[in-house]
Parts: sequence; structure tokens; C-alpha cells
Amino acid sequence: MDANPYREIESNKPPAIGCRIHYLATTTSTQDVAAQLARDGASAGTVVIAETQSAGRGRKGHHWYSPPGVNLYLTVISRPKLAAADLPRLSLATGVAVAQTLETLAPGLVKLKWPNDIWLNGKKAGGILAQAIKVDPCEPTTVLLGIGLNVNLGADGIPIELRGSATSVRIELGAPCDRVKLASSVFDHLQKVLDQLEWGGFADIRVRWQKLSALTGRTVQVLDGGARYAGKVVGIDEDGALLLETEDKSPVRLRAGEVTIAGFSSP
Repeated sequence: MDANPYREIESNKPPAIGCRIHYLATTTSTQDVAAQLARDGASAGTVVIAETQSAGRGRKGHHWYSPPGVNLYLTVISRPKLAAADLPRLSLATGVAVAQTLETLAPGLVKLKWPNDIWLNGKKAGGILAQAIKVDPCEPTTVLLGIGLNVNLGADGIPIELRGSATSVRIELGAPCDRVKLASSVFDHLQKVLDQLEWGGFADIRVRWQKLSALTGRTVQVLDGGARYAGKVVGIDEDGALLLETEDKSPVRLRAGEVTIAGFSSP
């Protein structure tokens, strides 16, 4: 077997996503490796994939559970032609791409929980981490798009404290999934969504995101810094901010925050 099982889907056509795939048996975090590769001149579209991570992380530095040999842990180096103010939309766009990939396997079971969670059948199956770094002042900002997805994790492999809120593709489908083919599909969908964001704007992606929203119409609590908000989710706006309607019907617009609903919290 090739030491890099993902080599078969490597395109060698930068800046297409997957033009170069760096495969690691283990690392601290694919984000760390991708950041160094970007600083060393790696092209846009380069991907880092690891079998396991010793220090995988989600939003706000939260630990990302990364058992070996069963899931997808990857980071895409992107250099989108977007204004700095538009970069926060990348996380939502990436979520749409991953959700559309999973829809081909588990139609009707996939939802998105603002700002970065992927749900299958009402439980968390993955997450997105978008990290902007400045590599060259003369070049577009580099954004590292991290994707963690529970693929072949079995029910007995989920930590006890997460068993009520986490799941995997295998658990929901009742059968293992080919991770290489899944990664290839993620690359294809992500390429299309990012091209749409660059050349067509966020409007169509926003529509697709809202159709997949797990929160719209539901009452949530959001902790944003030291402030706490409660209200019914009415959607996201053209910038990707979460829109709440509070009990007194006052509108609230949130660009970031920790969302809690029915026992779930954003990592």
C-alpha cells in the first residue's frame, strides 16, 4: 500500500484543492503543519491530512478528539481573492461544502449549526476551523480551512461524555465509508463553493446554508464574550452573522459566540 493513501486523488494542478496532499501518520495539528507549509511557499490548494492529532483543536482553542485511523482531519491552504471583511464567510461556505458532500451519503440527515458544526441525525459529526494568517504582504491573505469529520468512528470509540451529542458517518449509515473517496468529494464540493464565493458572492451560499440550518426557528442562548443573549434564531445575514429575535422582539446580530441548544454547545 502507498505510504500516502490519498496520493491517488492528488491532482498536481495548483491552485485546485488537492493539488498536493501531505499525509502524516501523526502530528500535533494539521493547522500547524499547513501554517508552516504556507510560510514556506506551498501553493494554494495544498492539503494536509493526518491519521491522528495529538493537539487537534476546534474554535477558540477547544480540544478536538482525534483517534487514529478512523476519521478525516485535514487542512486546506487557501488564498481567496476576498476583502478582509469577507473572510469570515469562508467558515460558513466550507460548512456548506462538507454538508453537500455528506448529503450524497446521508440525504435528509445533514444539518449545519452556526457557526461551524456539522450535524448528522441531530448529533455533531464534524466541525470547521478557518484561521487567517499573513504570509506575504503582497499576496492575498492565506486562510487555513480546517475540517474534522467523524467518518468510521464506532459508537464504542466515542468518549462517554460525548455519546449523547456526537456521532459519525459509519454510525448513521450502519456501514464503513471510504475515507479517500470522501476526501475527494469534499475537495470537489469545496472548490465549487469557494469559486462561487469569489466570483458570485455569498448570496447563493447563504441560501444553501439556511436550508441546512439546525437552529432556525429554535430558541438558543449565545455567550459572546461577557454578554449572554437568548432568543429565537431567524437565520444568518449577508455577512454570515447569526440573527436572533429576543423575547421582546428586539433583533440581535451576532458575529461570534458560543451557542447552546438542547444540551449542545459549540466547541
